[in-house]
Amino acid sequence: MIKKSVDPLIGKIYESSKQQEVSYQMLFKKMLDARVIYLGENHENADHHAIQLRILKDLIQAGKKPLIGFEFFSIDQTAHLMSFVQIKPHNTDPQSIVIKEKDLREKLGWHAHGDQAWQYYYQLIELALKNKLTIFGADLPKCIVKRIVRVGAENLTGIENNLLQPTFFDDMPYQQLMYSKFKAVHCGFSTPKMSERMYQAWIARNDTMAYSIVSMLPDDENRPLVMILGAGHVQHNMAVYDRVAFYNPDLNQINLGLQEIATKPSDAKSYMANTVVEDKTFLPSHEYFWFTDRNSYEDPCEKFKGMLQGMTKPTGMGGG
Repeated sequence: MIKKSVDPLIGKIYESSKQQEVSYQMLFKKMLDARVIYLGENHENADHHAIQLRILKDLIQAGKKPLIGFEFFSIDQTAHLMSFVQIKPHNTDPQSIVIKEKDLREKLGWHAHGDQAWQYYYQLIELALKNKLTIFGADLPKCIVKRIVRVGAENLTGIENNLLQPTFFDDMPYQQLMYSKFKAVHCGFSTPKMSERMYQAWIARNDTMAYSIVSMLPDDENRPLVMILGAGHVQHNMAVYDRVAFYNPDLNQINLGLQEIATKPSDAKSYMANTVVEDKTFLPSHEYFWFTDRNSYEDPCEKFKGMLQGMTKPTGMGGG
């Protein structure tokens, strides 16, 4: 993190439907009644992961036995996760746990990730081990996601298609909204084919995560499902949130966005505005916002600006 902000929103929680601040106690009371709780994160923000850990500990302290789903792990990795949290008691001495943690990290393909990034998620896995919780990977295998981006969903083989859980979601305004988000994430660069394939992968991933959630959710109301995922996957109560509602419209879900403040202080209401695309109005990004400092104040697109200007320069305008 480059610097600390003095933004007065940091640490505050807002309910978007009322556009007013609420206490953590009030938010937590809502969570106690929810069946699915989304904790939408910025993957690299340490404050977000600390809040996730706090909420899970508080749920356990309140007598709940939550399941934990992870976007960052795929459905085929669930066996590795469950094998770890179901270690026999005689194998839970500190030395054995260190060895088994290293083995788990290798099996999950996280040996190439930094130690800090691993610890963000391992602390939740460790909590599950200590409290005998069920945990699972919810996303598509990365190799399938890469295949969709590279060749398009229409060119997958039959076996690859069998790994998908399509809900046949079709919403043109949402598609246009996501195209604009993809372009922003890629610093203003996009092509029609790139946008189309990224959107196909996005839909396939959301469908899979939604199916994972409804498949794992038990009937026991004392066992809510807490989903650890990037905030984009529940923005505007769309994507995963919407697809879970497709399977179970009556399910009580709660969408908490762990929201980094803007680079310059802004009014809370500016974060909670509706978004209009074509003739459709989308809800604010989240039902609840928990504001935190930023992981970084650097412009990630700054180093690409010169290159992108060259790529987007009209034919015949070139110099040199």
